[in-house]
Amino acid sequence: MSENKNKNKDIQNETVEKEVVQNTESAVTAAPEVSNEIKETTGVDMEVYDDYDATDLADSVKKKKRFKKRYVVLGVVALIIAAYIIYSLNAAKNAVVMVETQDVALGTIENVLSISGTVQSGETKNYYSDVTAPIASLNVKVGDKVSEGDELFSYDTEALDLAQKNAELAIKQAKGNYNALYSPVGTADRKYAEGMSAQQINDRIDAITAEIDALNNKITEKKNRISQTLTDLQKTAMDINQNGVADGTLGDNDYLNRRENDNNNSDMSESNRQMSLAVQQSIQDVTYALNNDPEMQEWSNQITALKEEQTHLSSAKAAQVNPGSASASKATLESTQLTQEDTISKIEAAKEGIKAEFDGVVTAIPATVAEGATVATGTQILTMANLEDVQVTIQVSKSDLPKISMGQKVDITINGKPYNGEITKISGNATKNANGVAVVDTVIKVLNPDSDIIFGVEANNKIHAQKADNTIVLPYEYVQTDSTGDYVYVLAADGTVQRKDVVIGISTSTDAQITEGLEVGDKVITSDVSTLTEGMAVVEMPVQ
Repeated sequence: MSENKNKNKDIQNETVEKEVVQNTESAVTAAPEVSNEIKETTGVDMEVYDDYDATDLADSVKKKKRFKKRYVVLGVVALIIAAYIIYSLNAAKNAVVMVETQDVALGTIENVLSISGTVQSGETKNYYSDVTAPIASLNVKVGDKVSEGDELFSYDTEALDLAQKNAELAIKQAKGNYNALYSPVGTADRKYAEGMSAQQINDRIDAITAEIDALNNKITEKKNRISQTLTDLQKTAMDINQNGVADGTLGDNDYLNRRENDNNNSDMSESNRQMSLAVQQSIQDVTYALNNDPEMQEWSNQITALKEEQTHLSSAKAAQVNPGSASASKATLESTQLTQEDTISKIEAAKEGIKAEFDGVVTAIPATVAEGATVATGTQILTMANLEDVQVTIQVSKSDLPKISMGQKVDITINGKPYNGEITKISGNATKNANGVAVVDTVIKVLNPDSDIIFGVEANNKIHAQKADNTIVLPYEYVQTDSTGDYVYVLAADGTVQRKDVVIGISTSTDAQITEGLEVGDKVITSDVSTLTEGMAVVEMPVQ
């Protein structure tokens, strides 16, 4: 394109030079006033002096020295010739200018940013010791690549067994301390006094005692009544057996004598015999009732139940402890169980050896960690970087920041090997780089990482930032800029230069998207526009 511009300029200059020469040769003949002045002053007729050269003219002038004005006239002639030359030059400038053009058409433009960055892992895991034990084997060193499931290090199993026994004993001791607060009997009886205070237990015991006493009184009273009935029946029986008459008027001695006589007398009347049998049956019934009366038995059962409750309440009362002591002991037991059960769980896991949780690279091992060294719980053993989660961190300048966005695709090259990437994070806080320029940290995730990746090396990244299809695209060099904005010169239909203000969208180092100001089919002037002005007549140079 620049060669065509230079060629075009050479053609224009050659045309101007030819016109100047032609105008200079005809300067004298084209100015009648100058010819007449020369003829009057020197006597030389310029119209018939076409064959004279400069020397002949000089000789002729010299012969007419008497004309003193010849020098003045010659000066005037020189001025006129010079003025005419200047006029010719201006005419040459106003000659028609040839320009090159390019038709406006639709195309595609994409802004690809090239920014280098550092390869890092998106996940770094520190392995800490969950137990206190010596390290039996350390199977890796810094820089080693390991696969998921590989054993990183192991502990001394005898030390782990001892630690597990100590944890189990600690739980057993805590349980013993808690159970010692309660007697075995009292512990079983606590349900009878659940939710009751010591005073409430005492009140209930007193109430039970009163109920038992009342029932005992009922039993005693009824027994007394039955016993009295039994006594009366026995006396009646004795009277009948003695004399067959139960008048109750005989004394004790008389009663005995009659009974003895009755025994000897087998002629007792039948009626007396029947009466005696009836009384004897009544005596048997009353005697049975005295020992088996249902009501008295119910009262006895109630007394038994009340006495049992009273006994349990008394036991529960004796088993009661200070609430504060009980709560503290229970809390100690629960805390010990939680802590030591967790310790036992970790010890059992440690016995299996510590294995890698993902494919990665060992990036750090403290100097104090070595085989045979005893590590305490919480000691950092090693650090691993995840090879399955790889990212590249870059710093984006203020000018490029508007061009990037989340999800944009990135072509990544690491150690000469291509990878696919995607922008996953753009920091909301700018920082200063080493040169003091404000930059924004941005993370590119590697979508297809492999074991060939080395952390810490530089990666070349080509971000597919802005892109537009079916849009007007021009080489950036055709776009001019002044105080009012961006514009281009186009060839109008009437053959003149026309300025069109434009709005630039996506821009690259070579091209610009024109979002406003131009239409498909417009002819943009592509040749040197430094000498062009709006409205100037130009001619489109034919395509070579």
